[in-house]
Amino acid sequence: MTAVVPIRKPAGEDQVKIVAANQKAVDALPFNSGMWRVKEIPGLYVRCRAKSKSFLLQRRVRGHLVKETIGKLSLKVAREKAMKSWSALRPKPAAHEVVTLEIAIDRYLEEKPLAPKTRDNYTYNAGEYLADWKPRGLHDVGNDRAGFRYLIRDIKKKHGVATSNQVVRLVSAVYRWQRKIDPSLPEPPTTAVEIESIPPRDWAYSSEELKKWWYSREEKGGETTERGVKTLGAIKRMWWLTALFTGARKGSIEALKWTDLDLEKKTIHFRVTKGDRPYIVPMSDQLSEFLIVYRDGGEVSPSEWVFPSSAREGNHIVGVKNDKEGVGPAHRLRHTFRTMLAQLGASPDQARMLMGHSMGGDISRGYITAPHVVESLRPLTNAATKHYLRIVVLD
Repeated sequence: MTAVVPIRKPAGEDQVKIVAANQKAVDALPFNSGMWRVKEIPGLYVRCRAKSKSFLLQRRVRGHLVKETIGKLSLKVAREKAMKSWSALRPKPAAHEVVTLEIAIDRYLEEKPLAPKTRDNYTYNAGEYLADWKPRGLHDVGNDRAGFRYLIRDIKKKHGVATSNQVVRLVSAVYRWQRKIDPSLPEPPTTAVEIESIPPRDWAYSSEELKKWWYSREEKGGETTERGVKTLGAIKRMWWLTALFTGARKGSIEALKWTDLDLEKKTIHFRVTKGDRPYIVPMSDQLSEFLIVYRDGGEVSPSEWVFPSSAREGNHIVGVKNDKEGVGPAHRLRHTFRTMLAQLGASPDQARMLMGHSMGGDISRGYITAPHVVESLRPLTNAATKHYLRIVVLD
């Protein structure tokens, strides 16, 4: 049965729950946990009610959200039905219809499997910087290279190179994707501009900065002010220490489950990663001990998440930020960790594997099976942790 409803942003859309596209993952979903989007299958959702789980399909068609119930089926059958229905629901422009940039962006976001962060970034940039361009037809957009160059120059002047680069990438991706459907479109307007390189920041903490990152005390006007990671609660304190000792991205650490940690073999499996490239790294001996004490110490309520949210029951913390407590951006620790690896003499390939960077770039690197060399990386993680602990005194 197909229902058509006006588009309305559902409550909590910013916190879309995603489940892997395999039967085991679907079976593991708790009852009464609401809607889950099935990863990499366009428009397929599983609805978990009090005593049942069923699949449904939804997509935007001509300004409306079309929902089709698929039913209580196995994932394999639901996938097959979803793909058939998805194709049948594919909007075909009428002969007189002009596909605007806005329509193209909506279709791109609906059909392309994108990471939630990428999807949010594209949606924000489209609304914030392309408002005057979205009503224009794609043929008009493609032919107005001078206008697009002016737009990007204006964005760069007002908002910086990073933002202008993001807008160029968005328009390029959407336009080229639509051009595969309509080859009569002119060349992309992005041929008139360039993605500008941004010099890397010298952002690694010095030893003195790292000491203050952990703890600082200031006497002023008869009052004492204490700042740093040491002053935070148990969950945030352990989160920041994990970031320090692994150099992992913020989102990867926030999404950790206890099942991602092997505290006997001392390894960490980062599932949520940039570019959807999960990776495993060795956990330093000291980090393993800290995590065991953290888990069993009684300060944190039992949860499947290593870093559970106190504000949203059943979820993990997101957007960790403690600048008011004197703790700088989490990404600085990633710079610090990479700099430390260089100081320890890590090879480029070893650094890539520990940082979760792509192993692409040349043929030889593509032959490395990263999980087979995890143990060879352990001396580096232990050495980095020992160095940090000589600077940051955990008492």
